Amino acid sequence: MKFFIDTHAHLNEQSLYSKREEIINNAIKENVKRIFCVGYDIESSKRAIEISNKFEIVYAIIGIHPNSIDEIDKIGEIEELLENEKVIGIGEIGLDFYWNKFSEDKQIEAFKKQLEIAQHYQLPVILHLRDVKNSFKAFEIALDILKEYNLKSVVFHSFSANEEIAQKILDRNYYISFSGMILYKNPHIQNALKITKLKNVFFETDSPYLVPPSLKGEINQPKNVKFVYQKASEILNISIDEVIEKTFYNVDRCFNLKEREMKHLFEWVYDNERITEDLTDEEAKEFYRNLEKKIESYYNQGFLISEIKREILKT
Repeated sequence: MKFFIDTHAHLNEQSLYSKREEIINNAIKENVKRIFCVGYDIESSKRAIEISNKFEIVYAIIGIHPNSIDEIDKIGEIEELLENEKVIGIGEIGLDFYWNKFSEDKQIEAFKKQLEIAQHYQLPVILHLRDVKNSFKAFEIALDILKEYNLKSVVFHSFSANEEIAQKILDRNYYISFSGMILYKNPHIQNALKITKLKNVFFETDSPYLVPPSLKGEINQPKNVKFVYQKASEILNISIDEVIEKTFYNVDRCFNLKEREMKHLFEWVYDNERITEDLTDEEAKEFYRNLEKKIESYYNQGFLISEIKREILKT
C-alpha cells in the first residue's frame, strides 16, 4: 500500500485556508494519510489547531516563526494551546538571517524561549533555519544552542544546507525533513539526502511554498508530497515502498504517532462492548489476544484511526 505523510504544510496560510476542505480531499485522493499543519505566529497556530480538530488526517504544530517574534511577549498563548490533544510539536521556530527582520540577538532570545517550552512539555521542535547564499551560520548557531537543551526530538525543516551540516545533525540523532527543494537542481541538498541513507529522514511540501517545477504557476498543496517521495526514491536508487516504510517509521518515532493513536484505539475498543457482544467468552478472549497485532498491522499500512475502527467492526 503506497501512502504518504506531509510533515510540514501551511493549511493555515490564506491561499490554502480558504480552500482547506478541497485541498485536504485532494490529498486523501492521492493517499496522503497524515498532514502536519504548522504555525508561524499565534493566529496561524490557532488556525492549525482548528483545522486539526476538524480533519482527522491533520495534526497541529504551533509556534512563533523568527520573522514573527514581535509576538514573543505573548508566548504564554502558545503554551495554553498545548492542551489540545492534536498538537504534536513546537514550530516552526528558529533563525532567519536571510530576511533579517529582527536582530540576531532578538531571534536567539525568542528561539531559546520556545526551546524551553518544548523541553518542559517534552515535545518535538521544528526548526526554520535560513541563511544568505553559501552561508550556514544559522545552522551552526542553532546546533550550538541546542546543546543546552534536553529535547525530545529536533527536526530541521525544509533542509537547505550541505552534506557536512546533515552529518552533524545525524550525529546528534536529530531529524531532517526534505522538501520539494530536492526537486530543484541543488546538488548539495540531494547529496545530503544520499548520505542520510534515510536515517531520521522524512518529507514535506512546505505548501503553499516550493511548488514542484513540473507544476510551475500552481499553488503547492499536500497532495504533491508524492513528487518528493518519488524524487527521493530516484536519488537513493531504492523502491518507493522502501522510502515509505522507512520514513513512516521515522515520523512515528519522532512524533510518537503510534503511541497517541493506539491509546485512542484501545480506549475505544474497551469502551465499545458491542464489538464482542455476539462472541462466546472464549471467542472474546481470542479476539483481544489478537487485537494488538491486528491494530499494529493496520497502522503500519498507514490506516487512520477511523479506518482501523471500521476494520475492527467488520471482524
